[in-house]
Amino acid sequence: MDNVTSDILSGLGLAITLVGAWITARAVILKQAAAIHVGVPRWAGATDEENLKMPMVQNLLASSRGARRGLLFIASGTALQIVPIAVRLVSLAFA
Repeated sequence: MDNVTSDILSGLGLAITLVGAWITARAVILKQAAAIHVGVPRWAGATDEENLKMPMVQNLLASSRGARRGLLFIASGTALQIVPIAVRLVSLAFA
């Protein structure tokens, strides 16, 4: 693998890591109005289907989905950064 390809993969990996970190942070940071809306106590429903409609539950599920997406981007970006290093080390070991 030449230096240009390594640099492209590393740059792409860093960009994906940055996007993943932004997605993860955005998923867990609340504005004051949203925190007040979600934090207001409400009566619980009798079934899980009713409880799934509650704002706090919806907020937690949305944050969880965002965190998963962010983690996927961070893991992908990190993997892309590892590829050029691994290829370079393997080529040195068999050279």
